[in-house]
Amino acid sequence: MGRRLVEAAAADATAAGCHWLHVDFEPHLEKFYLQQCGFTSTPAGLLRLGDEPGAGS
Repeated sequence: MGRRLVEAAAADATAAGCHWLHVDFEPHLEKFYLQQCGFTSTPAGLLRLGDEPGAGS
């Protein structure tokens, strides 16, 4: 069922004109996303901006 959800998201993103689909996942889900869904591992970075309520420092 999870793979069908990813396929639906990819189809909807493609229909909307998107060229990329990004996913964040926990380490135990790596095999699912990379091997079963076809995502490619890439280096990435994340920067928290602003002062969101409840955001840790």
